[in-house]
Amino acid sequence: MAASCLGCQSKEKDPDTVPALTQNMRTHCVGRFLVDLPQDFRRIHVAAGGAGDATFYYGHDADFRTVNVTVIAQSITPEQFNTAVTGRADELASGVNYETNASMLLGREAWTPTQVHLSSHASVDIADAQVHELHVLVGDTHVAINTTAFESAQIPDAERRLRNILARVSKVGDPERAGPGVCLGSVVVDAGSDYEELQLGYRSADRARPDLRFQVSLNTFRQPDDEPSLIARGESNLAGLGVKPKALKKGKRQLAGLEGEEWLGRFEEDGRRQHGFYAETGIRSPSPQHPKLMLELFTGGEDHNGHAAESSLDDEQAIALWDRIVASLRARPGGIEFTGPAVRALLWAAFADADEPGFFRLSGLVRMHLPTWPQRYRPPNRREETLQLWSSIIASQPSQPPRRAMNRSI
Repeated sequence: MAASCLGCQSKEKDPDTVPALTQNMRTHCVGRFLVDLPQDFRRIHVAAGGAGDATFYYGHDADFRTVNVTVIAQSITPEQFNTAVTGRADELASGVNYETNASMLLGREAWTPTQVHLSSHASVDIADAQVHELHVLVGDTHVAINTTAFESAQIPDAERRLRNILARVSKVGDPERAGPGVCLGSVVVDAGSDYEELQLGYRSADRARPDLRFQVSLNTFRQPDDEPSLIARGESNLAGLGVKPKALKKGKRQLAGLEGEEWLGRFEEDGRRQHGFYAETGIRSPSPQHPKLMLELFTGGEDHNGHAAESSLDDEQAIALWDRIVASLRARPGGIEFTGPAVRALLWAAFADADEPGFFRLSGLVRMHLPTWPQRYRPPNRREETLQLWSSIIASQPSQPPRRAMNRSI
C-alpha cells in the first residue's frame, strides 16, 4: 500500500520544535532492542501487583507458569526502597480476604536487607491461591518479581521461580552493553523462558510538552494465521466505534529490519487535536530475535496530571518525531545468546509451519548469527547438512519443542 501524507499543518508552528526534540535523543534498551527517544522522555512506572513490565512463560499449552517482573522506581536509596516495600505490605494488609475474614497479607520475610518476600492471597474471594512477590534493590533500581501458587503444594515451586529469576536480573549501565535477555531500561532479565511478553511506556517530562507518550510492546507467541494486518484491523475497529480520524500516513514500514505496517492518524476531541501513530510487524512465528513488535506514539488527550490537553505538536512535527524514533529502532548487540532456550525458541519458530520457507529462513539465521553459535554448529550449505545440523542442535537441548508452535496455535 502506497504511503501518503494528508492534512499536514503549518500554522502556528515553532520551527525549533522538531530539531530540539530529534537532535537531543537518548538511547534506551527495550526488550532485545535499542531505541532513541527525546532526552526528556522518562519511563512510566507501574505499581507492584499489576501485570508487570514483562511476563515470562514457562511451559506450553495449558501446562505453564508465569513470572512477572516490574521496575517500580529508579535512582532510589535503600531507605526509599524500605519505605516503598513497607507501603506495599501495608496496602496488602489493609485488604480483607472474605473466605478467611482475615488480612490479604500472609507473610513478610527479609531474605537479605535488599530482598523482601511478601506473600498474599491472590483474590479477595478465595484463599487457596497465593501471590508470591519479591522486592529487590538492584543497584539503585527497585524491582518487583511475582508469581502465583494456585494451591499450597505449589508454594515451594513458586519460591524457586522467584530465586531463579532473581539470579538472572542484572543492572544496566550502558544500554549497548546490557547483555543477553529482556531489557526493562535500568535492568535486564535473562529469564530462560519459553515465551516472553513486554510492554514499556514513556512520557515527556518537558513542561511544554507533557502530552507526548510512547509505548513499545512485544511478545513471542505464535500469531493466528487469520489475524488481520495492523491497517485492516485498526481501520475496521475505528469504523465499528464510529470514530473518523484523518489518516496522515499509512503503508508498509520496517521495524528494526522486520517487515510491518504503520498507520498515523489525527483525531479531534472537543475541538482539541490529538495524534495516534502505530507500527507493527507482521510476523506469524515470532522468536526472541524476531518478536511480534508494536510501537505507539500519542500526542494530546491528557497531560501527566490527567487534564485534557491538545497536541503540543502539529501534524508535520508529530510525523517527524515518529519517523526519527522508528528509524532508530535496532537490534541490541548481545541481546540474544544462542544457547539453551533461545536456540529452541528460534528453531521451532522457524519450523512452526514445517514448510520450505521456514526451513531456509532458519538456515539463513544460522549464517547470520554464526559468530555467536558454538563452534560445532557451522552454517549449512545444503539441505542434507542442514537436517543433520538441526538434529544435533535439538538433541543437545534438554526439553521438547513448544507444542504451541507445532500445533500452529497459542
